[in-house]
Amino acid sequence: MRTIRLLSLFILLCIALIGAPSHAQTALILWHTWQPSQAALLEAWLADYPPIREGNLSLTALYVPLAELDAQLSDPQVRPPDMIVTTSDALAQSAVRRFAAALDRNLTPEFRKTLTPLAWQLAQFEGQTRALPLLLESHALYVNRALVSTEPVGSLRELAGQAAQHGLILPRDFYPTAGIFFALNGALLDENGNSALSVNALGNYLIAFRALAKSDGVLLGAPEDRFRAGEVGYLLAGSWRLPVLRAALGEKLGVIALPSVEGRAWQPVARAWQLYIGFGSPFRQQCLDFGAYLLSEQAQQRALDYGFLPALPAVKSESALAPLASALYSAGVPLPNRPEMAALWTPLREAISAVLDENADPLTAASRAIARANERIAALRAQ
Repeated sequence: MRTIRLLSLFILLCIALIGAPSHAQTALILWHTWQPSQAALLEAWLADYPPIREGNLSLTALYVPLAELDAQLSDPQVRPPDMIVTTSDALAQSAVRRFAAALDRNLTPEFRKTLTPLAWQLAQFEGQTRALPLLLESHALYVNRALVSTEPVGSLRELAGQAAQHGLILPRDFYPTAGIFFALNGALLDENGNSALSVNALGNYLIAFRALAKSDGVLLGAPEDRFRAGEVGYLLAGSWRLPVLRAALGEKLGVIALPSVEGRAWQPVARAWQLYIGFGSPFRQQCLDFGAYLLSEQAQQRALDYGFLPALPAVKSESALAPLASALYSAGVPLPNRPEMAALWTPLREAISAVLDENADPLTAASRAIARANERIAALRAQ
């Protein structure tokens, strides 16, 4: 009887083994904050990822607006994802910092060397690597080559002269033109999150920005419609606008190097799109493998078509954004990802408005902005 029972158990075990799948499928949840035109890149990446194609991995990608990310991560009723793809300055949100695992132990020195140092700077928070930097973005100077046939402009003064002939759409804000500020030795925050604004650097930025903004032919704060319609020669806009502008202008669209400022190279401000891996995810290795795939040459090459600059500078391309990529890799400045940065935006915009609209003295406007920034940082920390 005992022999019969043992034989029955053996048969049942064999049936179970035969019926079991040869491998268990891992199921991951990914949140992202990309708008549709850039989300198409994520769809293309996922379609080509071998573990998904081979059925070893199931990955559900969900869109969560950046403004809602903090609330969704803090909601106990919401199942947290395994990964999030969003911007580097999302680390300013406390919930994102609580979510993001520190990855230093998972990154080899050899792997670190493959990415541009600027990308790694953007992935840092208080001395820890909190994400895998995937892509860079910044502002570029677009040109309609059907209207502009001269050599690329070399300075802000030359750009102002070209604007008088062909027109320039210039954003009325600090972030798109921060490269002027950094070229003039400006700094925003120190390593402890305190304001590093100085009257000299900010005042000189306001002088240079006012001179360009008030030049003939400059359309300050205008939408990009007239550039897309072929009526304006120059446009300062985000690199992520490349797909839309290329669709409108085709081969007439060019991207040229940003002009120098008082003999100093424009230093474009950059932020990164990053892969944050959940501190509590049981699938960290699978997430790291996915990140390594996104940082492969094939995946990075594909990103160029969507207006992104590779974090992997070894990727060679004839992309229209090559001049911007060169400037970023050599002199790009990381956009601070600290929460204190939120206290600086309004004072900087107020200083620009005071100089442009109220004819305020640039140095006086700079001094007021610095005092206002310090007050706002103190109030932020007191919350």
